[in-house]
Amino acid sequence: MSAQPFLCIPIRSIAALVVLCFLASVLLPVSTSASMTVEEEKDRGDKLAIEIQQKVNMVNDPLIKEYVDKIGRRLVKEAHDQRFHYRFYVFKEQEPNAFAIPGGHIFVSSGLISLVDTEDELAGVIGHEIAHGVLRHIDKAIARAKRLSLATLAAVIAGAFLTQDAKSAAALSTSAMAMAQSLMLKYTRENEVEADQKGMKYMTDAGYDPHAMVVFLKKIYRWQRFTSPEVPTYLATHPGIADRITYLSDTFMTTPKSLTPHPCACGDLKKIQIQLFLKARGGTEGITTFSSLLRESPGDVNTLYGLGTAYTMVGRNKKAIYYLSEALKTSPQDEYILRELGIAYFQAQEIDKALDALQTASHAFPHDTVILYYLAQGYEEKRLWEDALSFYQQILERDPARVELYYNLGVVYDKKGLLGPAHEYFGLYFKDKGQLETALFHFRKALEYTQDGRKKRQLEKLITESGG
Repeated sequence: MSAQPFLCIPIRSIAALVVLCFLASVLLPVSTSASMTVEEEKDRGDKLAIEIQQKVNMVNDPLIKEYVDKIGRRLVKEAHDQRFHYRFYVFKEQEPNAFAIPGGHIFVSSGLISLVDTEDELAGVIGHEIAHGVLRHIDKAIARAKRLSLATLAAVIAGAFLTQDAKSAAALSTSAMAMAQSLMLKYTRENEVEADQKGMKYMTDAGYDPHAMVVFLKKIYRWQRFTSPEVPTYLATHPGIADRITYLSDTFMTTPKSLTPHPCACGDLKKIQIQLFLKARGGTEGITTFSSLLRESPGDVNTLYGLGTAYTMVGRNKKAIYYLSEALKTSPQDEYILRELGIAYFQAQEIDKALDALQTASHAFPHDTVILYYLAQGYEEKRLWEDALSFYQQILERDPARVELYYNLGVVYDKKGLLGPAHEYFGLYFKDKGQLETALFHFRKALEYTQDGRKKRQLEKLITESGG
């Protein structure tokens, strides 16, 4: 499950360098010392983060997102930077990459997470990127690019950190713009040393082993030499890796080992990597891969977990339940296994068993909208309307963009005999789908069942917005 080689965008000729220099003169103001205020950086960073997410394939599984976010929050706590609300994202890309944009937005590739062997190594990368944010290294480069629209800048960044991806290829209309990436994003060696020093401190203060930073740098350096025929973007934008390895190794030799206790892990890295592998390769290939691994290591809990999850993905729920149950025998009360087992039970229509497993898993993953959705569906199946309603509402609070929840809520309110809210949620569902006549019908029906003046005004506004 190691990262696979992909072809980066190379600068192959003198002609290309000439174009790059031309772009420098066109895209950048004469002054290179310009910087944004903190408020400008927040605003530009927030907007840029939205643009980037529209141009790359994001990993939206709450289990994976929460794992990376927990590590990030632990490190940010030690950074004591109150200026920004740091946010962490995982994007789909097999090449190991990570980057920061202004305003505390940190992006990590799925390939990088798959490459690390320990949480400490992943914390080293994230801590390093947080340090770039704290030191505001990237805001100077972005400030110099104010002549570019946010959409264009997001396309440049997406093109820099994705390899042979259809969306990034479409976003970058010319190879010349792609070459501008190195000018826009490359840190100086001084920047890297500063970020290493601060990142190492955040790691140490958070209880992680700072030596893992060197372990990862050596690993990605070897990965580039033996796996990738071109210089990976991570190395191109984070220069001087060989010197940094030497510098950090020398630092560790002269620094006493920290007595700070190692923290509890933020999650199970191996199972997170299995989830990423299955999302990239699919259930069918997952069955082939983990079946082979199980023959080599019978009874291995992670292999059983991967095989069971793969069977769930292709709808072979009896097989999934068997292998996940076997995994649970080896690792009782493992919340990761219980999560997948609960999903398999639900899909097999064993609702009581599904609810038992998912409720236990939810204690470890209270914000996991996948678990919450299956719990809501399970309680709806059992006609426990209040419980179903509670879980649907929790999901909507965490993920307002999930339009199908309006329909689910409409159904549950209808079953409870609350026709006003039922019609309102059906109306919201059809309004978002662009079916305005159907939306108007439901909003008008909701108005008939509503006595509250404030709610009436809200519904009248929705009727007007829908063309009524």
